[in-house]
Amino acid sequence: MLKLSMVAVPTTEQRLAAIAQIGVRHLVHYDMANDTRKFDDLEALIAQAARAGLDLPVLESGPPMDRIVPGGEGADEQIEHWVSVLPRLGRLGVKVICYNFMPQLAHDCIVVRTDEEAPTRGGAITTAFRKADLPAGALTAAPQVRETVLRENLARFLRRVLPVAEAAGVKLAMHPDDPPLNPIGGFAHVMSSPADLDWLMEFDASPSNALTLCAGSLGEMGLDPSECARRYRDRIPFVHFRNIRGTIDDFMETWPDDGDLDLPGFISTLLDLGVDSYIRPDHSPRLATERPGTVGYGFDGHVFTLGYMRGLIDAATGRSA
Repeated sequence: MLKLSMVAVPTTEQRLAAIAQIGVRHLVHYDMANDTRKFDDLEALIAQAARAGLDLPVLESGPPMDRIVPGGEGADEQIEHWVSVLPRLGRLGVKVICYNFMPQLAHDCIVVRTDEEAPTRGGAITTAFRKADLPAGALTAAPQVRETVLRENLARFLRRVLPVAEAAGVKLAMHPDDPPLNPIGGFAHVMSSPADLDWLMEFDASPSNALTLCAGSLGEMGLDPSECARRYRDRIPFVHFRNIRGTIDDFMETWPDDGDLDLPGFISTLLDLGVDSYIRPDHSPRLATERPGTVGYGFDGHVFTLGYMRGLIDAATGRSA
């Protein structure tokens, strides 16, 4: 079953009420910061969501990983922080943690875009990426951490954390690299190709070793999200719903009905396969009603995308999600 969910950035009483009013029951906690304090107030947020008629089953992302990814000093301590936090998160009703293994800089991971004010339909503002616009040498610079080292760091993390996650009833849903280029900007990546996704799924058969099926990132790879859904059908607890136009070398994020990906077909495939997953609107262009703010996370754009998703589900099933 597809379970409609949403983020609210920032999380306000008004936005939580609006999410419930449009028929969504599941809130996604969205905080990408590498901060050990990010879940200190989680019980309060869960109570706030409950007052609006919402639960909170998905975290995006999990505890800090800025030392785990490159390895070295502090990595083991961060892994043990995951181990200590996961049981508490499970007890609080968290079912899925969406995480990634992209290089971590400052407080967040690297999602590379070369234009964050690109116009799309009707002048809505979106993000775009053109490989040709990257600084000279960005794709040829020797990675600061080799791909083989990053993959072993990921393996070490998974060996320690997956058994704890499984015992806590929490699924770790890896998000593909965005954009899926390896290397880029002097940084190697390990989730940028179909072979990388297969490696992860074959690494451990635990039900807690899972994928976030991001339609946009898969489309950037040149993949058909529907084919990926068929390939990983039992390992998809979380879905990001967004569209792109273009290819990995030159693409922009679009409205869900205005890109190259067959998102109606994607929804139909997920339903036909019986995929049991939370699904949320991902990066949306900025509508004229919204003030400039967090790129891709304007609330009005997400509401539009959610309505489009619900319409596709209703058209395919004759009932609401």
